[in-house]
Amino acid sequence: MNAAELMQAVAQFEASGGKVLVVADSFRAYPDPLHVSAPPIDDDLVEAIRGFTDVGVCAAAKALGKSTRTINNIAGLYGIKFATTTAATLDERRKAEAKLVLRIRRLARANMSQMAIAEQLGIGRIVLRRIAHFHGITLNSRAS
Repeated sequence: MNAAELMQAVAQFEASGGKVLVVADSFRAYPDPLHVSAPPIDDDLVEAIRGFTDVGVCAAAKALGKSTRTINNIAGLYGIKFATTTAATLDERRKAEAKLVLRIRRLARANMSQMAIAEQLGIGRIVLRRIAHFHGITLNSRAS
């Protein structure tokens, strides 16, 4: 129904004795999800987010007390790019983990459990498994 047809229908309704009641000028029973107004973004928050571009979204979210989703949304609006895992950061992590390889091999040969090895080295079991897989170390598992 277009506007002209609506006006004609309203005129017929009123001619038959009906009365059109206007509740509100811009009333909607349900808000339009595409036109939800967002609160204004504080300029200080945007600048604070810019200060975390080299350390990443998680660090920014933790320090600023916001969710990573909020930080990412604001960053997207203002064209802020965060550092992601790069070859350089992966290389640094692999070098740090490589220092543990000899100890992991020795403890694995001693038939220690994954949990015991991880606890002794101060790392998580998932990290232990990743290092072992990368360096071809066979770990004791419950299946054996």
